[in-house]
Amino acid sequence: MKIMQNKFLKCYNALIVGLLAILGFTVSCDNDSGSDSKVEYGTPSAKFIINGKVRSSETNSVIKNIRVTIPGDTVYTDDEGNYQITEDAFPEDQTYSIKFQDIDSVLNGKFQDIDTTIEFIDPKFTGGDGLWYSGKTSKDLNVNMTPEK
Repeated sequence: MKIMQNKFLKCYNALIVGLLAILGFTVSCDNDSGSDSKVEYGTPSAKFIINGKVRSSETNSVIKNIRVTIPGDTVYTDDEGNYQITEDAFPEDQTYSIKFQDIDSVLNGKFQDIDTTIEFIDPKFTGGDGLWYSGKTSKDLNVNMTPEK
């Protein structure tokens, strides 16, 4: 009796496994030819860009080689005092702490550091792919640095 019961259970289990395998393949191979749907894996992202120019508050002249940092990225102003810093982040409101530091006081004088923030509230993105990449958004932040006395 016990042998018959074991044989029945093995056959029953094999039948259940077979049915589940067939159902799994039919669902996973579902190809909706009427749409362009694709399975994608990832995290929504967007590019946040901060542009600006750094000038002297006394002379209004541009200052080159100012270090501009946000957590995760550092850039330096060019010969015209321009900078652009970019951060890839989740496409929602973002706030960035930005630090401006004069690191070559010999070449252009010595300027006081500036710590500030910039907020992207309800950002509008352009150039997204309609899937995971929402596109880019930018803001301008021009600063005037005060020379140290």
